[in-house]
Amino acid sequence: MEADDFPAHMNPANPYATPASSAAADPVSFSAFGELVKGWEKLRLLYNGMLLLPGIGVLAVAFSRDSMPLPLAITSGLLCGLGANAAFFGGPLAELYLRAVLFRGEPKPWLRKGLFCGGCFLSFVAMGLFLLGVLLEPMMLSGQPM
Repeated sequence: MEADDFPAHMNPANPYATPASSAAADPVSFSAFGELVKGWEKLRLLYNGMLLLPGIGVLAVAFSRDSMPLPLAITSGLLCGLGANAAFFGGPLAELYLRAVLFRGEPKPWLRKGLFCGGCFLSFVAMGLFLLGVLLEPMMLSGQPM
C-alpha cells in the first residue's frame, strides 16, 4: 500500500497504532479539577478534626464498659477512620458528576458546602447509632427492661 492509501488519521509506518487525537486537553478543565481536589482535601482536614474527639469518646465509652478489649477498640477506631475517609470520597465524586451533568463544569460553592454538611450529618448519625448500640448492649444482654 502507498502512503496515500491510508486515511488521514492512520500512521502509515504502523497501521496498528492507535489514531492520534486532534483534540488537545483543555487547560481550563485541569485547573477546575485541581480546584475541586484542593478544596475537598482542605475539607478532609476539617472533617477528620470534627470526627476525632467524638470518635475517641465513643471508643472510650465502649472500652470503659468492659465490653470491648483495648486492642479491639484501637482496631475498631482505625477501621472506622479508614471507612469514614473512604466514604468522604463520595463528596468530591458527587460534586464532580453534578458539576459536569447539571452545571456544565461551573463551580458552585453552595454545592460543595451542601455535600460536605450532608456527609458530616450522616457521619454523626452513624456515630450516634454506634454509641447507642454500645450503651444499650449491656441492657439487652442482661434482660433489663429499657
